[in-house]
Amino acid sequence: MDIHYLKGPEIDQLKWNSCVHYANNGNVFGYMWYLNHIAKDWDALVEGDYESVFPLVWKKGFFNQMELYQPSLMREMGIYSVHILSKVRIQHFLDAIPETFKRVDIAVNEQNLPPAEAGFEVSEKTNYQLLLNPNYEELFDHFPKALIHQLQRAEDAGLALTSGLKPEVIADFFRQHTPRRRKLKQDFHALQRIMYNALHRGWGFASGVIDRTGKLYAVNFLIYSHGKVMSLAPVQSPEGQKAGALPYLFEGLIRSHAGRPLILDFNTESTNELALQFGASPRPFYQIHRNKQWWNALSF
Repeated sequence: MDIHYLKGPEIDQLKWNSCVHYANNGNVFGYMWYLNHIAKDWDALVEGDYESVFPLVWKKGFFNQMELYQPSLMREMGIYSVHILSKVRIQHFLDAIPETFKRVDIAVNEQNLPPAEAGFEVSEKTNYQLLLNPNYEELFDHFPKALIHQLQRAEDAGLALTSGLKPEVIADFFRQHTPRRRKLKQDFHALQRIMYNALHRGWGFASGVIDRTGKLYAVNFLIYSHGKVMSLAPVQSPEGQKAGALPYLFEGLIRSHAGRPLILDFNTESTNELALQFGASPRPFYQIHRNKQWWNALSF
């Protein structure tokens, strides 16, 4: 199997994006424009004439040791391929990771489960997806009473959906109302760049929830790709949480897209009660870890 390692500047953008676009497991995270906006440095493994590609997002850790890591705003990466991702192909790609990357700690998509003999620690993570083909009434019939009560609470509070929010507004709201660990300056700017690029391509749209005075209670940005509409930045304020703003926002999205051949990708990493309430199904992906750093072998 012809797998070669390429430095970032050596990658052919057109061929790379074509592979991701037509890959059996393609998603928005694999496109070069997305990678370039969330990763400062990344190289790649490429099979043949870009039949399969594997982004290697890296940084320098302790003692300037090179390591592969999972950047924020990117649920998963891994091998994208127009071929079937057999255990043999996955094994060859993992074996081809250069020895210079002593530590590997990345999330790979659901078709990238490493073989046991690959030498990685593997833990399963959970995303949720909802098939939107049924009409809205069919989807609504499966909503539990607790969700219906939340939606009614939002109606009673006079909440309304809004669109056309600027990326700066969404990013600022996201920064204000997400956990401290995600309030990183680079995420704030990367999120804006991703949204502007999606809007430029006609692939994305903003959505929000406001009260009667126009105050924002919740926001999200959605990206269309590979037959899915993916939730990128869902967040609500404390007032929004009390009023059921985020369920109201997702219900509006489902209502407007129901009956279309699309999948709503909740873009989660663990059990998500809201996704479950809407009837979404769990989809596994995998965190893989390996550490060959010299001090890791020392015993104290």
